[in-house]
Amino acid sequence: MTQPLALRAEHNGVYYLSAERRPAFEAQAQADQQSIQTIDLARHATLSSALKKIGSTLHFPAWYGANLDALFDCLTDAEWLTESGRIISISGTQRLSAAQPEAFATLLEVLQSAAETLRADSILFRVLLDTPNPALNPLPEA
Repeated sequence: MTQPLALRAEHNGVYYLSAERRPAFEAQAQADQQSIQTIDLARHATLSSALKKIGSTLHFPAWYGANLDALFDCLTDAEWLTESGRIISISGTQRLSAAQPEAFATLLEVLQSAAETLRADSILFRVLLDTPNPALNPLPEA
């Protein structure tokens, strides 16, 4: 069975997923037995705080230092990844992107870099944000 376009590793990346498209995407992911991990960053206005929230939500190992290098290392660590890959949904980024736009842009770059690294190994890794951002493309249609 061929995976739908939205769940193929060749389209790994960081994307904007609108509220209108979210239910259909979640249904497709569930049909393919792919879970979506959700992270709410609405209460986090600093990169440091956001990185701590990401690490605690994703249950990173104790050595995770809540910095961008450690984030990349954890996201691409084979022990953390499942055989089917990961889909992470991040909501509430408006406060962080407004308070620390350069740090937020760097966070997006690190997430994108992890996605590209895992693409080379054909491991699904998708990060979906609920807020449009000029740096983000919409999730490709299935």
